[in-house]
Amino acid sequence: MTWRDTLEGLKQELAEVREQREHRLETEDAELKSERDDLSQTAQTLGINELLAEMNATLLDGKGNIETIIGWESVPDDLELDPGIGMNGDEPDDGDTDVITTILSWDERGEMEIAVDLGLSEDGIYLQINEIEIRPERDALEKGLVEAFRDELEL
Repeated sequence: MTWRDTLEGLKQELAEVREQREHRLETEDAELKSERDDLSQTAQTLGINELLAEMNATLLDGKGNIETIIGWESVPDDLELDPGIGMNGDEPDDGDTDVITTILSWDERGEMEIAVDLGLSEDGIYLQINEIEIRPERDALEKGLVEAFRDELEL
């Protein structure tokens, strides 16, 4: 086999590997989009925004602020962190992008907040309120939000 034949064979092999890699990436991207769509649907089904809005209206007389951060959408400049440092000071966690965080914050002799994280992990969908994991079910969410409010105000 001549040098040129070897290079042509390698070129063909390289083209096949690139095509397989591209197909695999497209499949992974489609799966990730589907998982993220499911996560968004779960957030709507659980009614996270509505429950926090009802807490704000009823308990805080509408004086709180509700913010939703969708991890895989672009992050505003003021929220960007040093890419070498995670939010808790540790190494960054690549899984942080597959989370929807909804925060109810208010001022009551200092900044108070209830943060609800709905995200994807290797085990599936998880739900946390102020970093405490609960079942991703409406009744557990309602109970967890009341408990988180009580904890914030030390009731």
